[in-house]
Amino acid sequence: MRRRKILWGIVITLVFGCAQPGWAQHQHGSHPSPAPEGGGEKKVDSSTGNESSSNRVFLLDGSVKASFGILPMAEHKKMLQEMKMKVEVDPQATHNIAVSLIDVRSQLSLNEAVVKMKVISPKGKEEVKILDHIPAMNQYSGDFALPEKGRYQILILFKSGGKKQAGGFYYRLK
Repeated sequence: MRRRKILWGIVITLVFGCAQPGWAQHQHGSHPSPAPEGGGEKKVDSSTGNESSSNRVFLLDGSVKASFGILPMAEHKKMLQEMKMKVEVDPQATHNIAVSLIDVRSQLSLNEAVVKMKVISPKGKEEVKILDHIPAMNQYSGDFALPEKGRYQILILFKSGGKKQAGGFYYRLK
């Protein structure tokens, strides 16, 4: 059991730690422009966008649109009550981060993906979780602790249809 925990720790560190600089540069941006006519490949928008915005959209590798939403826990709980959804929230968490993944070509949600998210605090503390799929909302969601003001790095790694993709951005909590 101890060996398994150590092995998983190494795997997570390698997956997120080694690719981190590439992810940080790879997926910054605001709303992407529409996909080009004729099914050509779309480049990722590399502008920094508004780091304080709680709703962000990125085009990942020209084939998947990732829409992120960040809600303070009080707002998230209120939304769950209004929708009459019973979801257990992490008592240590201060925010809920959700992402919807849409195949650009078919315009269908990727509902069978395995999505891992890593949040790095302004002081460098890391929190990694596998996100829960919420079928009613066509999104993946997780509760995270964002206790201090500052610039957070939010990274995702997901696998869908046998293909792994990664993305990330900075979020400034005011």
